Amino acid sequence: MNSNLEILFAEYRKEIDLSLKQLQIPGEPSGLYEPMIYSATAPGKRIRPLLTFLTGEGLGVDHDRLRPAALAVEVLHAFTLVHDDIMDNDTRRRGLETVHIKWDTNTAILSGDGLMALAFRLLMETDAGRIRQMGFEFSQAMLEICEGQALDVEFENRLDVTTEDYLSMVGKKTGRLLGLSCQLGALISDADATIVENLNRFGIELGQAFQIQDDLLEMTSNSQNMGKSLDSDIISEKKTYPLILMLSGLSIDDRQSFLEFMKKYLDNREAILDVFQRKDIFTKTSDKIAQLMNNALKRLDQLPSMATENLRYLVDMISKRQR
Repeated sequence: MNSNLEILFAEYRKEIDLSLKQLQIPGEPSGLYEPMIYSATAPGKRIRPLLTFLTGEGLGVDHDRLRPAALAVEVLHAFTLVHDDIMDNDTRRRGLETVHIKWDTNTAILSGDGLMALAFRLLMETDAGRIRQMGFEFSQAMLEICEGQALDVEFENRLDVTTEDYLSMVGKKTGRLLGLSCQLGALISDADATIVENLNRFGIELGQAFQIQDDLLEMTSNSQNMGKSLDSDIISEKKTYPLILMLSGLSIDDRQSFLEFMKKYLDNREAILDVFQRKDIFTKTSDKIAQLMNNALKRLDQLPSMATENLRYLVDMISKRQR
């Protein structure tokens, strides 16, 4: 591990945290702005703004020019989490109560909308010649995130979801925002279209790996580590990658029976995990994560090595995370 880069990333995260706390957000009406501030400043990994900083700096952009876009993608991420938690009926996020639990559903919807508007405002503060294209990609990414969320909800009522279906869904829901984070750094640098698209694909594939990693950690880590609980996914029959692998080896009738088994043994986590382990599901899931990480890294092979060194290190850090 490169200790200098670890220190650099830690400094960037501190800067991002401080910048989020210093956002120009009014105090009134407090019913709107308090939950917005609560969501925007909640602790997190800050991977998306890190990607914007690392991509742009690798392509020669001054750090300060990248800050508005970096903050924009993090605030946009906060917006998606607020609405996602409502739809999934999750009670905790990042170790804290979700907005619709701490306040109420109407407040969560409205504050999420406010975060989306704030994200656009931050983006438009960027000093970049291609700001119009940045705005288009930002809007397009938002639309694709919504598509991914819609598919995620649809999959809860289906027993025939394939791993290919899942990868398409998380490529939109999770990967597209990571891709956008990289795209924005490249667009601010005025990089050519090939570089911009390679970085977008890098982010999407990294996001797919990241989401499958989340699925795996939700099952194999305690809820305190992940900041939320496995229970809500089981109750809603959310189709995670490990579950899809498990169901794919069963008949349609047996698939529904297995989902009922998981609900029945909700309080006996070990019984559920034992079935997955005996079918080697966790190993297969880990193999898929590694494959997607490698695919993402191959996208960087087409860019100058000096521009991608820090991105490669970030991928390595993500691959080793435990939460």
